[in-house]
This record gives sequence, C-alpha cells and structure tokens, in this order.
Amino acid sequence: MNKFIKAPLSKVEKEKKAEDFLSFSKEKKEEDITINKKERVLKKEDTKAFLIRLPLSMMQDLTEISAITGISRNASCIELLRMPVREKLKELKEYK
Repeated sequence: MNKFIKAPLSKVEKEKKAEDFLSFSKEKKEEDITINKKERVLKKEDTKAFLIRLPLSMMQDLTEISAITGISRNASCIELLRMPVREKLKELKEYK
C-alpha cells in the first residue's frame, strides 16, 4: 500500500485553498506594481540615419545574419558595431 495517498479535500478545505490562491494572486500583482515603479524608465534614444557603402559580399552576409537571427539588418549592424566602436573610442582617447 502507498504511504503517500491522502484523503480528498473537503469542501471547506477546497474553498480555503481557493481563497488563499486568489489572495496570493492579488498580493503578487500589487508587489509587481510597486517593483515596476522603482525600475529604470527606458527612454527611446534619438537616432540618426547613416548611409554606408558596403561590399556586396558583406551585404549578403548581413542579410544572412538577419535571416538566421530574425532581427533586422539595422539591428544586426548595431550589435556587430557596438563593442568595436566603444573599444576604438577608448583606445583613441587613451592615445591622446
């Protein structure tokens, strides 16, 4: 015989569990609201259009990256350039 078999819950116990569950859900929502107020507000940064001439093979590579990842070519370029640009700027500032 299995030691872990429990008797079914009575109607009163079921109602108590339901109330606890619903009150927990309400408490959780209130906590989420207060947490969101403390978080950093994200602001969309201004953008500037920038045209660039690329070799055709590089453009095809960027298009393939975009197709594989599912993000736009613009976003792919930004991700690829973000760290090298910062590193180069830091290097140039140290050089001066």
